[in-house]
Amino acid sequence: MDERIFEDLNSEQRTAVRATEGFVRVAAGAGSGKTKVLTLRYAYIAKMLGVPPEHILSVTFTNKAAWEMRKRIRTFMPDEDGGWILTFHSACHKILKQDISYLGYPSNFIVCDEEDQKSILQAIFNENGLTLRDFSFKKCMDAIEIYKSRAPYVPFLIDPKRTLAAPDLPHAHEHGSMDFIILNYLTRQRKNFYLDFNDLIQFVLYLFLTNESVCRAWQNHFEYIQIDEFQDVSGEQYKLAAILSEKHKNLFIVGDPDQTIYSWRGANVRYFLEFDKRFPNVTTIVLDQNYRSTPEILGVCNSLISHNSQRLPKQLRPVCPNGAKPCYFHARSRKQESEWIAATIDALKKNAVPLRDIAVLYRSNFMSRPIEEALLQKNIPYTVCSGVAFYQRKEIKDALAYLRFLVFGDELSFRRIVNVPPRGIGKTRFALLQDCARSVGWLGALQTLSSHKTFQTTRAEQLFEALQDAAAYATSHDVADTLDFLLHKSGYEEYLMLCGNQDRLDNLNELKASLREILDSAQEEVSAADYLNGIALLTSADIQDRENSVRLMTVHTAKGLEFPYVFVCCLNEGMFPSRKIRTKDAMEEERRVAYVALTRAEKQLYLSDAEGFDAQARGELFSSRFLFNIEQSLLDVRGAPPQEFCRRSQEYIRQSEFGMGAISVQDIRKQFFPPNERVRHPVFGVGTVLAVEDGAYRIRFDCGKLRSVAVASDVLIPYYPPKPEQR
Repeated sequence: MDERIFEDLNSEQRTAVRATEGFVRVAAGAGSGKTKVLTLRYAYIAKMLGVPPEHILSVTFTNKAAWEMRKRIRTFMPDEDGGWILTFHSACHKILKQDISYLGYPSNFIVCDEEDQKSILQAIFNENGLTLRDFSFKKCMDAIEIYKSRAPYVPFLIDPKRTLAAPDLPHAHEHGSMDFIILNYLTRQRKNFYLDFNDLIQFVLYLFLTNESVCRAWQNHFEYIQIDEFQDVSGEQYKLAAILSEKHKNLFIVGDPDQTIYSWRGANVRYFLEFDKRFPNVTTIVLDQNYRSTPEILGVCNSLISHNSQRLPKQLRPVCPNGAKPCYFHARSRKQESEWIAATIDALKKNAVPLRDIAVLYRSNFMSRPIEEALLQKNIPYTVCSGVAFYQRKEIKDALAYLRFLVFGDELSFRRIVNVPPRGIGKTRFALLQDCARSVGWLGALQTLSSHKTFQTTRAEQLFEALQDAAAYATSHDVADTLDFLLHKSGYEEYLMLCGNQDRLDNLNELKASLREILDSAQEEVSAADYLNGIALLTSADIQDRENSVRLMTVHTAKGLEFPYVFVCCLNEGMFPSRKIRTKDAMEEERRVAYVALTRAEKQLYLSDAEGFDAQARGELFSSRFLFNIEQSLLDVRGAPPQEFCRRSQEYIRQSEFGMGAISVQDIRKQFFPPNERVRHPVFGVGTVLAVEDGAYRIRFDCGKLRSVAVASDVLIPYYPPKPEQR
């Protein structure tokens, strides 16, 4: 067994697998085999040390990664189901299923995903006369998330008699205010025992901090804890890891600080970099052998990331054989850049490269438009991999709502299914159902009122019979057959047929097939409740499109993926890096985003930028500083940018770096504007330098004003008007 584990590992990987005791930090570069290390270490602890697998907690960041790890472990341990190889949220869900009763919640609580949250907000809006003109759902959900990250709200959710303290939501009494919406949202959560993603971790932390015996039990239970992608943990996840490892002090973290790109959701590169300051006697191991990319690609990656200061020094070392230099193409316009990308992809296709092996990465979704147009003109099939995943499609949400109501009988599901297909139950009739449901539940309300004269012209009775028959059917059939029966009996499937939407019917059939596949491959019985909560815990990163097409996606979507051929486009200031960057730390994270993009490539990497007019910034496009960060000799340059364009780009970058404190006043003052130079002033606008006298520029501004501006000041920047043809 020992030989099987170590036979394909390099020396650093062997050291990491054997590092079972104490606090261990593994800095694993991109493509360095960290999943293999985590898997084999798990098997080593279980088989060689004899530790029961249920006492090993292995945390990943996506369900897909957890499934892959379980699959690999079965190579060494065929009977092991990997019950505690989970995401943070799934692990917390499992803990709460066992112990949430200590907080007064039932064990069959409901996990809400993003669409469910929107449905709750819609109900609040409807009942209080609010519309999306008042607040967007996204703004409300962001406000709720921010509130939950800073306020001790859990006591309110678990105690029906408790009210929120006034400082937490000072404007909750103001009808229609954001605080009013948050309070209503939390009240509905409490009433229906709903938990969203944020609550799963917050509830476990609260449980551990308020119930010493429960906390001690879980600390005793997990003898070994290993966490993947530690550079992406939030503050709450960091606290949870610290609490759970307090007893046995065996915490093994793996990550790459050079790939910390989620600060907007709580990640902080310092959690990884300063791990040795928080925990005692930390052992640090560096995995820097890259098994993914060619030496030429790694040279470009190392060159780029070396410009960051917040990192553990390391250089990715290639294992793969030599390949071609990464290609950099400078275009005269955004259109030309997109056409070059499409033409290059077309050439790869003609050379028998499968389209699924090609990815085009960009910083933000809006950048895909010209690329899509160019691919369409070349008749190249593509898939835009966005945040809208299979389980977020309307027909899938509808189908699962039917099943969820059958299991939980909750209001949220009932609201979704009651009029899909249309059953003539409007606001007035729904209000009657709502009043009746307070005493007999929603199904009881349907039974009571379906024969009432107010409901005689509706199809309420048909819905009740369908649900009642499905409940009886479920007692002797599995969840897949029950879902099929329910969709047929409720008329939902017929409704989609009458609508003539074949795509939606295909999606519904895919849902049924996937559910049957889950049941057939499971090693134990899967209940409807387990299936539904498992679906709610899925993220868009877990869904894969298998169609043979070019993948278009943001860099954040691409994290964790790899492709033989990768295009990184729109490498212009204000685009990549984003114009939203305001600080040096934020720019370092933005450089890490670029590093993640480059390290996705296996065989060939293509970089591109363009000249032209930036419509959003209303100014000239400049080359990205990330292109200047890369040693030019490492690139195969096509369509080299003009020297004057490079000079203007570098000057623009220098000015912006001063603005975020990345360079000193002394550096910026090295800029000298000779006579006839065009400049921009923050107040007077654009002007022309007439002369330099007595330490000041004499400037005639286009607004007609003649002013002197001190040479030592930092208010002037160069002005480069876009060429007319670029507008």
